[in-house]
Amino acid sequence: MMKSLSLQFKLNLIITLLLLGLLLTWAVSVVKNAREDVLAEVDSSTNLVIHLLDAEIAHYMTDFGWLNHSENGQTNLFRLDELTNIRHLKVDFFDMNGRLRESNRSTRLVPTGEEPPAWFVRLLDISSVLNEPKRKNIILNGRFIGELVITPDPSFELREIWDDTSGLLAIVGLFGLSVLLFVYWTVRATFKPVKQIIHGLNQIERGEYQSRLPGFEQIELSEISDKFNSMASTLEQSIRNNHRLTQQIIHLQEEERKKLARDLHDEIGQYLTAVHVDASALVAAKKLSVARESAQAIAQITRQMMVTIQDILARLRPRVLDELGLSLALAELIHHWHDRNRGIMVVNAISNHLSQHDESVSVTIYRILQECLTNISKHAAATRVTIEVTESEQGLYLLVEDDGRGFDTSVQSRGYGLAGMQERVEGLMGSMNITSAPGQGTRIEVRFHTTEGFQEAVT
Repeated sequence: MMKSLSLQFKLNLIITLLLLGLLLTWAVSVVKNAREDVLAEVDSSTNLVIHLLDAEIAHYMTDFGWLNHSENGQTNLFRLDELTNIRHLKVDFFDMNGRLRESNRSTRLVPTGEEPPAWFVRLLDISSVLNEPKRKNIILNGRFIGELVITPDPSFELREIWDDTSGLLAIVGLFGLSVLLFVYWTVRATFKPVKQIIHGLNQIERGEYQSRLPGFEQIELSEISDKFNSMASTLEQSIRNNHRLTQQIIHLQEEERKKLARDLHDEIGQYLTAVHVDASALVAAKKLSVARESAQAIAQITRQMMVTIQDILARLRPRVLDELGLSLALAELIHHWHDRNRGIMVVNAISNHLSQHDESVSVTIYRILQECLTNISKHAAATRVTIEVTESEQGLYLLVEDDGRGFDTSVQSRGYGLAGMQERVEGLMGSMNITSAPGQGTRIEVRFHTTEGFQEAVT
């Protein structure tokens, strides 16, 4: 159930329950202290009255003149009417016949203040005090005179306590309500940016990668906003690069097709035309020497056609990978490149024991090295090139480093080369790192993980 509730509602609920718990604890403490105060007040008043009455009794034990007057009803024995200011006790004196002779409540005292509610009186639980009046028999010289009955009357104290408590309760309730409203407003204002974040995520989900979040005042949400905007910018740039690369790939494919068509038309077509002419001459020849010359021309043209076709096939797919394996194919590629670039020293550190990897990985390694060597010969103006291809338990590693003019990696290249290599490596779950700076050469590192990783990437 709690999982389906929003965090904002949970926080408001927790704070509300906490305030209610504090209020309940305070109420229990107030009730406990009020009960103790009532009992202490009643007990104190009772002891005081008993001491006063004992003093009166001790006085009358030495003076018996009051007895006759008391029997005729002319004298108030204990002068209880003078104790009307004792509000918490009702003191009555009954004679030997059970008649009420004196009382401190001869005139009714009306408590001031609001009548406490019944539930408040029940919470105080002072019923045991009200039901336990203290009785004292008055016996002088062995003669039973009467009985004093002291009955607790906490109504005055209850009204005072209720007046104080109800006022304090109103203040606490108003304070608690104010706190709840403040917390609700604060939590709502704090979580308001969450809706903006969700809206931004929804825009990204719909493909609106230009969506950005505003800066928030809260430090935590401000960090989220910065990370979101950085992510959106990176994603937008990546999508833009993918579109650009896709267009370049399509353009390169069309260019390659045009080149193949041109080679087939210009070279293969020319060779076929020559073969056709020589074959026609061979058919029409009347002399053996003329036929022999036409046949030799056809043989020569056929050999040239085979070389041309092999060059075209090599551009389409490096056949040497199938024939020689990755190590020898890379070595042959470096050898032919070095023949065309004698002014550049090549440090070759290719392992001779490279495993038979997945075809996509082998072709990618070959094409990356081919592209790197082409870029070095065209743009780097380098004098030294280091090439390293090794294999370990972690996977396959390729390093191409030159001491040429380098370039600024923060400036986006318009060409397909480096970006295309990066996409190709990442598509096979590999990693590619390019380190370069103007005048400091270029270092390109490519890592592919284990064969299992290759298979997962391909499938």
